[in-house]
Amino acid sequence: MPRRLITTGRRQQAFAYVEVLLSVLLLSVLLTPALQALGTGILGSGNTVANRHFALRSRLEEVLATPFGDLYAETYLSGGNTTTSLSAARSDPVGTPDRLVVVLYRYDIATNALTGNDTGLLYVNAYYESEGAANGMSTLVGRWW
Repeated sequence: MPRRLITTGRRQQAFAYVEVLLSVLLLSVLLTPALQALGTGILGSGNTVANRHFALRSRLEEVLATPFGDLYAETYLSGGNTTTSLSAARSDPVGTPDRLVVVLYRYDIATNALTGNDTGLLYVNAYYESEGAANGMSTLVGRWW
């Protein structure tokens, strides 16, 4: 005996393949300019706080990649080893817009202060000249690590 399908008389409604394809194509064409405008807005003009932060961090990483002996030698140059003496080799030239400044000095962990002794420890501070040293990034660099 042949089988028969039982139908209730109602047809199921669904989107046709062509309709779905057309809607996806239309959405992609219309959303492309909107996403480009959003991306431009997020990136901004290039002088955002995030960009400044990453530039400052990059400069500090460059200094930390320098051999300790080279950094330590700079604290013995004339005008070196003070909390305000700038590293001419690591800082931007005077007059540069958004000038990045790097300060290096010998540090004594026992007194938490500048020292004239050979402790094998350097305090490195990188900051924007216009913002001051308090808004910069600083770290300690040791001879043995």
